[in-house]
Amino acid sequence: MKALYEAYQDKAVILIVYIREAHPAGNDQKAKDAGWKAIEGTVFVQPKTFDARRKLAETACTFWELPIPTLVDTLDPSINSLYDAHPNRTYLIDTDGKIVSRGVKGPRGVNVHQCELDLRKLLGITDGELVTKSPGSSRSSSGRGRLGGEKDKEESDKPKNP
Repeated sequence: MKALYEAYQDKAVILIVYIREAHPAGNDQKAKDAGWKAIEGTVFVQPKTFDARRKLAETACTFWELPIPTLVDTLDPSINSLYDAHPNRTYLIDTDGKIVSRGVKGPRGVNVHQCELDLRKLLGITDGELVTKSPGSSRSSSGRGRLGGEKDKEESDKPKNP
């Protein structure tokens, strides 16, 4: 998603919407025993307040160095319910507010390459190089990743273009 954002941020509004924790730690877990459900001392439990949800979103975006503007869903959760977005999904919405592309529900179904193809079609871009790769063209990430702990050598050696 980073590469997609960096390549198209001047042509389209690209956002992340943080909806909820897909795999929260237990309420009584401490960072030392929460494993990948903790980042830099913050344990990712299911927040009970909007401020706690906002803080978790900020922590994750900072840790993963995401330059993409991030919205945080309410606790209701209105965006998640409206778009059936849990655990993650991509959408393209045109300037009239019409959904023109709905990605497969994630995490393994998320296809950033298809999202780029659909975005280029929507924008009328027919030339230039793609910034994403087809999932079948190489060993690519499913979009699912650990949110904390040590990044293992294999993960850190991968390109940062999901």
